[in-house]
Amino acid sequence: MCLNALYEQEKRKIKQSDLQGFKYFKKLSQMLERLHNAGCKRDKAGNRILHMDQYMTLLLLCMFSPISKSLRSMQQASELKKVQKKLGVPRSSLGSLSEAARVFDSDLMIGIIGELTSEIKPIPHSAKLDDIKAILTIVDGTLLKALPKTVDALWGDRNANAFKAHVQYELLKAVPVKYQLTDGKANEKAVLAQNLEACRFYVLDRGYARYGLLQQIIDAESNFACRINDDSVFDIIEERQLDSDSLQAGIRRDMIVRLGCESVKDDLKQPVRIIQLKTT
Repeated sequence: MCLNALYEQEKRKIKQSDLQGFKYFKKLSQMLERLHNAGCKRDKAGNRILHMDQYMTLLLLCMFSPISKSLRSMQQASELKKVQKKLGVPRSSLGSLSEAARVFDSDLMIGIIGELTSEIKPIPHSAKLDDIKAILTIVDGTLLKALPKTVDALWGDRNANAFKAHVQYELLKAVPVKYQLTDGKANEKAVLAQNLEACRFYVLDRGYARYGLLQQIIDAESNFACRINDDSVFDIIEERQLDSDSLQAGIRRDMIVRLGCESVKDDLKQPVRIIQLKTT
């Protein structure tokens, strides 16, 4: 969506008919309620009006509603009777909404997101993928060069720098299960190393092909499939025989190797399997 379109939306007041997704809160409201007292330690007088569960409700409502994409639209949504009655959200000022982003710890949502993710059924897929007992997880780090301009336009933060999104995506459920936003200079390999879990099968592009990281994945009791550079150095331990199915799939070589030259060979302690594919 272009910034001019967002600006035009900002000029018109949010109406009840603009909002979508009320049906989802039959389940979400019960889960969010456990966050009600979060961030209230400093409120010794008990004067807080907007609580974390209510703030997250407004935030999610705006995510479900394409026309509602700014702090002001959230504030306008809180004024609507349907929002107040059905979702239990009080009328909120711009100041309280702005403060909420600093007071409430978004990490408290991780458990709720995990619960929702665990309930998602796998999408239709090839039966061959069922042979992989670990959770297929695609990992990617993407530089968001345009995001600072959007932040400046919507939130007035002219000091915003480039951002990088670090996403872990469960392939068979078709949902992101981990998402971290950092400054644009953050190292995606370091971010992944801090977020490794057991029983996952990480699918990685060559940007993650650091042997020390691959060893950390193994140490975390997970597995990986990682694209490596064509000029990677390795010693062949075993050349595996290719059957007709492998040849038809475009596999040229299937090898067990020790990866790395003399200076880095100890970074990855055990042999790994390399599959060379025919590319067009």
